Amino acid sequence: MDINDRYYKKMVKEIDENIVRLTSSHRKLINEAITDLVNGGGKRLRPVLMLISASFGNYDKEKLLNLAAGLEILHMASLIHDDIIDDANLRRGQITTQERFGKNTAVFIGDFLLTKTFSVFIDHLDEKVLAKMNKIVRLLCEGEVEQEEKRFDFSIDLTDYLRRIRRKTALLFALSTFLGAYQSGKRGKSLHQFYKLGLELGMAFQIQDDILDFTGDEVRTGKKSGQDLLSGVVTIPVIYMLDKNEYRQKAIPLLEKDILSYEDVNQLMDLCRASGSIEESQELLKRFIDRVLYYFEPLPETKVKKRLQKIIDFQLERNF
Repeated sequence: MDINDRYYKKMVKEIDENIVRLTSSHRKLINEAITDLVNGGGKRLRPVLMLISASFGNYDKEKLLNLAAGLEILHMASLIHDDIIDDANLRRGQITTQERFGKNTAVFIGDFLLTKTFSVFIDHLDEKVLAKMNKIVRLLCEGEVEQEEKRFDFSIDLTDYLRRIRRKTALLFALSTFLGAYQSGKRGKSLHQFYKLGLELGMAFQIQDDILDFTGDEVRTGKKSGQDLLSGVVTIPVIYMLDKNEYRQKAIPLLEKDILSYEDVNQLMDLCRASGSIEESQELLKRFIDRVLYYFEPLPETKVKKRLQKIIDFQLERNF
């Protein structure tokens, strides 16, 4: 299912309408910023996964649309804060909130969105699920802090990397499929299956994103290749490259610099390509795709499963 699929587009339209409604403010600037965020692209993958997971059972559509919007608002808040930390001017090829309105205002807009997120969840979730959501948001924040602490730390290994992306990306995917399944009546082993499906999909999604930072079409990704490396975020292709002594020795003079230039980053990317680390990263991606399929395949053979299959295929085969 691609982003032009009619069913997908209908869901995204309903989610976006709910985001605008739920975040409406008396402050014109806040409304302008949120309009920019909604119109700025994005695949709405997390709330779409929530809605499709719920479709395997019976659910209250109005309630789920509110929760789906709340989940995307949470994601938007995290992106605003990410862009402030990274001093990013563009996201998805569009001017970021912090670039347009300034860092101080962007911080408060991100915080405003967080308050809206928790208002939605408090209105619609029971205490047990709220506690789970709160834990996931806490771990997400810890993952972001760890990434900040480890900037330009080229000693991190595969275990460090997988722990970081589990917290900063995969757990929000897991929350998406969990909430959808929970709201449709799933419990026990069945509910855990949806949680794990989202978790492994989130891991695969982030690994794919990190590979695309080296191989993606800059026009379609909306950012320059090697942007993560330029900002000091060490991802899986670099980790695999540095694990090979021949290439590590070539990389050391670049890694010892206080600041990396675009030329330095391009040289490091060339070393990654020459070392075969892109291919190794793709092999790691395949391992996580297999895990996704392990939890996906036992789902009942329905039209909903086919829609979920299309979304999984699209996300894992994307080039942006």
